[in-house]
Amino acid sequence: MRHAVGLLAIPFALSPAFADTPNATPQTPKDPAALSERATLLAPIQVDSLTLTPIVATAAALKDTKDDALLVLDEAMTGKQVKIQEIAEGSVNSLTFVNSADRPVFILAGEVILGGKQDRIIGRNTVIPAKTTQAVPVYCVEHGRWDGTTKEFTTAKALAHNRLRGRASYAQQRDVWNEVAAKNVARKTTSASDTYRRVAQQQSDGTLAAMERQVTAALAQLSLSDRDRMVGFAVAINGSMATVDLFGSPALFKKLETKLVRSYLTEAVDVVAKKDVAPPSAADVRTFMADADKAAEQKSYDTEAAETVINAGARAYKAKVEYKRKPSAATQAADTKPSPTVYQNYQAH
Repeated sequence: MRHAVGLLAIPFALSPAFADTPNATPQTPKDPAALSERATLLAPIQVDSLTLTPIVATAAALKDTKDDALLVLDEAMTGKQVKIQEIAEGSVNSLTFVNSADRPVFILAGEVILGGKQDRIIGRNTVIPAKTTQAVPVYCVEHGRWDGTTKEFTTAKALAHNRLRGRASYAQQRDVWNEVAAKNVARKTTSASDTYRRVAQQQSDGTLAAMERQVTAALAQLSLSDRDRMVGFAVAINGSMATVDLFGSPALFKKLETKLVRSYLTEAVDVVAKKDVAPPSAADVRTFMADADKAAEQKSYDTEAAETVINAGARAYKAKVEYKRKPSAATQAADTKPSPTVYQNYQAH
C-alpha cells in the first residue's frame, strides 16, 4: 500500500472555479509563488491509486463568502427535519422531499437513501428551501425491487463513488444501473435485487478504514489556517483527473468532507495502483476544469432557493449550484451582482 505523502503548499490559481467566467480559458499565474485571487491547491495526498489534492480559498475569496448555515441531508434527517418518501402513485425517478426546517438543505447528487419501494440516490445537486415540500429527482440503485412495507427513506450516510455520482448528474437511469452492477461485481456485493446499499455500508463498516486513516493523517499535517480555508478536493485515479468538488464556503465543505473522502475511496479501492504514476500538475487540473467551463451552460434543476446548471465539455462535465438573488424590496428589480455559488462539481466522462 502506498502511503500518504507530506503536504507542502503549491500555490496555484483556480480562477475558473471561483470566478466561473463563461467560456473561461485557464490562466497561468504570472507569479507561480503567489496565491491566486480565489483558490489554491495544496500538495497532493497519495493513497494507492487515489490522489486527493486539497483546495483552499484565499483571503480575497473568503471576504465574499456567506456562511449561511445550510443544513445537509444527514444532519437534517437525523434531526427529523427532513422526510423523503415515495410520491403517491410511485415513480422511479422522483420522490417527495419535505423540508420542515427553518433553514434550507443542501443535497448532493449521489447521496444514498434507503427504503421505499427501492433504494435510490439523489439525482441533482441543489438547495431545498426552508419549509418546502417538493418533488426531487432521484435514480434507482436497486434494479430488482419494486415493493416495500414503508414509503419513507432513511439516509445511508454515504455518497456514491465518483463514477456513479457522475451518472446521476449527467446520464440516464440505465447508466446508473449499469454502474451499480459493475461496482457490485467489483466489490463482490451483488444481491438478488442488485442494490447499492452494501457498497454504501462499506464506507462506515471498517472496509475502507486503513485507506481513510492515511488520508486523515495527511490532512492532520496541514496548518490550522489551511484546514479552516479548505473548500474542496481535486481527485485523480492513477494520475488521471477524475473529479473536482468545490464549495462556496469552508463551513459547507466541512460538513461533507468525510462523506466526500469516503466516496473517493470507494471509487479507488478496486483500482490497482500503477507504479511511478505522477499526480496531476496544476496545469492538468486547470485544463480539466476549463474543458467544461468553456462548454455551453444548460439549465438542469431549479428550486425557489437555487438554480443548478450543467456544462458538457469534450472531456469533463460540470454542475454548478447558485443561489437565486431576490428582487430588491425598494426597486423590485433583481440584483445585478453575480449570484453566489454554493457548489461546483467537475466529473470526467
